[in-house]
Amino acid sequence: MGVSRRTILLAGLGSAAAVPLVGCAPGTPTTTGGTTGAPTGQDAGGPLVVYSPWGDDMRAPFILEGAQEQGIEIEFVMGGGGELTSRLLAERNNSQADVVLGIGVPQMFQIADAGILSPYSPSWEDKIPEAFSVGDAPFTLLSQTPIVLAYNADRLAPADVPTSWDALAESRYKDKYIFPGVTSQTGQAAVAGILWRHADQQTGEVSEQGWEALTAIIKNARQVPAGQAYDWAKVASGEIPLIPSWLGFALTGGEDNGFNVEIADTEGGTPFISTGVGLVANSKRQETAKKFIDWFGGADFQASFVEATNNDAPVNPEALDQLPEVKEQLAGITPQPLDWKLVSEQMPGWLQRIQLEILG
Repeated sequence: MGVSRRTILLAGLGSAAAVPLVGCAPGTPTTTGGTTGAPTGQDAGGPLVVYSPWGDDMRAPFILEGAQEQGIEIEFVMGGGGELTSRLLAERNNSQADVVLGIGVPQMFQIADAGILSPYSPSWEDKIPEAFSVGDAPFTLLSQTPIVLAYNADRLAPADVPTSWDALAESRYKDKYIFPGVTSQTGQAAVAGILWRHADQQTGEVSEQGWEALTAIIKNARQVPAGQAYDWAKVASGEIPLIPSWLGFALTGGEDNGFNVEIADTEGGTPFISTGVGLVANSKRQETAKKFIDWFGGADFQASFVEATNNDAPVNPEALDQLPEVKEQLAGITPQPLDWKLVSEQMPGWLQRIQLEILG
């Protein structure tokens, strides 16, 4: 799969805490937005409070303008997925949010299991493919982002490309890639994809062979100091030709640094991470929240949202039909089957073991 167009937002999944909640005391959201509109039905007054990593300078104005056309007043509380999840859990008995938007599926399961979300079936839910079903969980998935094994095709011959994620454990790939940080959603999705290949599909218990594979993969990676910027010059030169990361990061890096990126369609598939939307259970603006969710996840808005902001690809197939370039990108990548609910339950233990036994 050879693609170079910038079509997926660079700010999407790089960090679980990418945007700080500056000066936020509980119950005092740091927000963007503010449009005028009357509350719907018997809802309480005031704006709809949306907890989301998407309240940034690129995406927020587009969402706010569209919501204004729907007569919905919005305030965003911004933060990374991990930060917002922690805040929602801390506020569970006195939630300040009305809607949770754009948080990764493992974190969505975490807040759902804590009773923070109220079941709601959006008007577009029946359009979502079975592969993105979350069963009876009280939220719905919106977007999809493959965590790919990409490479600099100008510097790495096809015969030298790893055929699977497990192949990164081979000595010939020593220092040929940087493994994404395991505190990020990208890193956790990569870890999940590797360990799930060696896990009991009913319990999530990982074999020692799986832990040995992950250990070798992480230790084979080029080690970089914390906080150091990603060195695209070394990728361009071929010194670090492999890019295990999310699709938009790899494509944009190649485009910005003048080399061709290819995506390895790996044996066993590629882990996809999704984000969701959910209605907060004790929201006093339930009807407005439902109206917002119905509008936001609809095909027309999802397609225009991606076109305008390069956000992650929608899961709504009717929206994808309006985005032929994005659809083409995804067509060459085989998704890896993953039980994200079971993964979300296992992830805290997995991360603890990684920290203690692999990273030290």
